Amino acid sequence: MNKQFISALLLLCSISGFTQDILISEGYSMRNDDTYHLIGKIKNQILLFVDKFDDYEIIAFDEDMQEQWDKKIAFDSKRAKILHVTPSRRDFTIVYRYNKRGKIYTQAVKMDEKAEILSMDTVDVQSTRNFFSKSEVLESEDKRYLLIYETEMETRIHARVFDMQEMETIWRKVFTLQDMDINRDFVEALLDNTGQPYFIFNKDNRKAKREENRFLVTVYNDKTGRADNYEFSMKGKVWFDVKFEYDNMNKRLMAAGLYSEKRYNEAKGYFYMNIDLTSPDDYQLDFEEFDSKFIVRAMGKSADKINGISDVSVQDIVLRRDGGLLMIVERNREHERRVSNYTPPYASSHVDKPQVDYHFEDILLLSVHPDGSLHWAETLQKRQFSQDDNARFSSYFLMHSPRNLRFLYNDEIRPNTNVNEYTVNGKGRQARNNVYNAQKENIMLLLPSAIQVTANELIVPSERRSTLKLVRIVY
Repeated sequence: MNKQFISALLLLCSISGFTQDILISEGYSMRNDDTYHLIGKIKNQILLFVDKFDDYEIIAFDEDMQEQWDKKIAFDSKRAKILHVTPSRRDFTIVYRYNKRGKIYTQAVKMDEKAEILSMDTVDVQSTRNFFSKSEVLESEDKRYLLIYETEMETRIHARVFDMQEMETIWRKVFTLQDMDINRDFVEALLDNTGQPYFIFNKDNRKAKREENRFLVTVYNDKTGRADNYEFSMKGKVWFDVKFEYDNMNKRLMAAGLYSEKRYNEAKGYFYMNIDLTSPDDYQLDFEEFDSKFIVRAMGKSADKINGISDVSVQDIVLRRDGGLLMIVERNREHERRVSNYTPPYASSHVDKPQVDYHFEDILLLSVHPDGSLHWAETLQKRQFSQDDNARFSSYFLMHSPRNLRFLYNDEIRPNTNVNEYTVNGKGRQARNNVYNAQKENIMLLLPSAIQVTANELIVPSERRSTLKLVRIVY
C-alpha cells in the first residue's frame, strides 16, 4: 500500500532534474535594533513588515522582487511590541501588545494587500505584572486560530485563543497546575483547527524513576469550560528528545521521539505515540531500536565504539495520511570556550569573552508506519560550522512540494557559499542538487527563517553587513 504524506508527498519514479528562478530585491539598511517579519505573498505581491522600534512600515514587491510601494503603519502606541504576523490569501493580521496606564493591551488588526485596515479587535487586557514570562504564540495548521499564552511563576498559564477569520477572542482562561513546575516539566503546546489547545508536560524522565516516567496532557474545551488532564506512561523508557504534533485529519495527538538506555546522552532508538483522546486508555506507544548500519551512517568512524547516536534532536514531524509519520532528526551541538582578550593600558584585569562554536551536521530521516514499525531510514549528509552567530544561517528549510520534500541548506556558513538541497520522495529515494551560488550577489541566506508562499516558491531573507535583501526562489 502506498504511503502519502499530508503535505501531498507522492511517490516518484525519478527526481533527478529540476530548474528554478532566483530573484533578489534591492538591499535595505538595517540598524541593530530593527526587526522584520516576512508577511508572504498576497495577490501577487510579496509583503515585508519592518519594525524600527518606534516606526513601522510595510514594503511591497512584485514577483520580480522590484519594490512597488512602501507605507508607514500607525498602532495605538509608538512602543508597540509585535507578537505575530499571519497572512491569508487576501489579507494579513498583525497581533501586537502595548502598555497603557498600568494595563497590558493585546490588539489585532487585519489589513488588505495595500495595507489598508479592514478590521480591529482587542484580544485581551491584563494588569501589568512583572513576573509574567515572555508571550508565546502558536497558529493552528489552517492559520485561522491563534493561541497566545504566558506563564506566571511556576504553576499558572494565562491563555487565550483568537479567531483571525472572525476577528474575535474565542476564550480566555487561567490554568492553575497541581504538583507541577512549568519551568521544569513543560514540553510543548499545540493548537488544533478547532481552536482547542494541548499543553504537554513530563514527569520523572530519569533512570531512577523510569517506571513512573509519563507525559501529562492538559486539554481545554471552551464549550464545556473544563480543562481535562490525561496521563500517558512511557512504559519504563527514558526519552532523549521528543516532538508532538496534532493530526487534524485523523484527529489524533501524535508524538515521535528518541529514547536512551545506558547513556542518557545517546539515542538508542525511536518511539512512536498515537493518542485518541476520546479513548485515552487505548493509546499506542511503540519502540524500535536503531540497527547497527543506521548508527554507522549517522556516526561514522566512531560508531564501533558506541551503541547509539549522540548530539541529536527531533526538528520536525511530517504527518502521513495513513496515520504514520516522517520524523526528521538533526545532529547538532555547540561548544562554548572562553578567550582572554587583550588587557587595555591602565585596566586592572582582562576580560574573558565567551565564544560559541556551532556544528549542524547530518539530517536523519525515519519514516514510520501507523503500527510503529520502520518503513525506511535515510541520512542526508551535510557539515555546517559557524561561530558566535546563534546558528542563524545553519540547519535547513523544509519545503513541501507536490512531488517531494525539499531540504534546502547553506553548504558552508560564509558569504558566497552554495545553496544545496536534498529532494526526498515517499519511498525515501533522495537526490542532492545545487540550487544557487551566492557569490555574484554577496548574500547570506537565513534559510531557517524562510517562508513557503506557494507550492513551488519560497521567500528567504538575506542579511549581510547590516543589509537586508529578500530572495525569491521559484521551482
